[in-house]
Amino acid sequence: MKKIALGLSLVLMILVSGCITLSVDSKVNKEGEITQYHMIIDTNSYVYSILNSEASEGGETLRENVISEGGEYEEIWDGDDVKIIIKGLPPENAYTEKSGEFLIYRDPIGNSASDYQNDAEDPFGMRDAMDSAIKIHYYLEMPGEIVDSNADFVDGNKAEWHMVTLSSIRDVHAKSEIPSLPGIELFGAVIMLLLTTLFVRSE
Repeated sequence: MKKIALGLSLVLMILVSGCITLSVDSKVNKEGEITQYHMIIDTNSYVYSILNSEASEGGETLRENVISEGGEYEEIWDGDDVKIIIKGLPPENAYTEKSGEFLIYRDPIGNSASDYQNDAEDPFGMRDAMDSAIKIHYYLEMPGEIVDSNADFVDGNKAEWHMVTLSSIRDVHAKSEIPSLPGIELFGAVIMLLLTTLFVRSE
């Protein structure tokens, strides 16, 4: 299977080439399905050329790569800066799992950052400068109230992570309640009403 060139690991690998901001907007339904995983990349023309260079190794441009995988691709240019908007692709590593009456969401984006910090050489003392070269803003909407997470901000069923340095990039984790199905509640109410009616009549 053809691998999407625009993974989080690739973004982290090219952080030494220029500043880049990645925004992720993810939504999960009550069945635990990730129904939306949009990415917006704000960067410069130099990093843009690297992204396209990586994608072209498979014989396609970045746009063609995304579209061939069934996604939507858009570019918005402003001088030397570019905003790349990607929608409709399944997440590379994010997943959900059910635990009793709760739904757990995970996206292990911190692995690549950790590997880079542990393995990358720093012969010229540039690590501190590179620490601010990448920023990740992650927005998650769960189907029920979030009861536990490592997010920077939580409001009901929504959570936000604002990782503005390489050292602050971490795995995304959130645990939410699973909302009860209205249909089941209605069914239970009808059954109770019928049982009550039968009981009254039997009296």
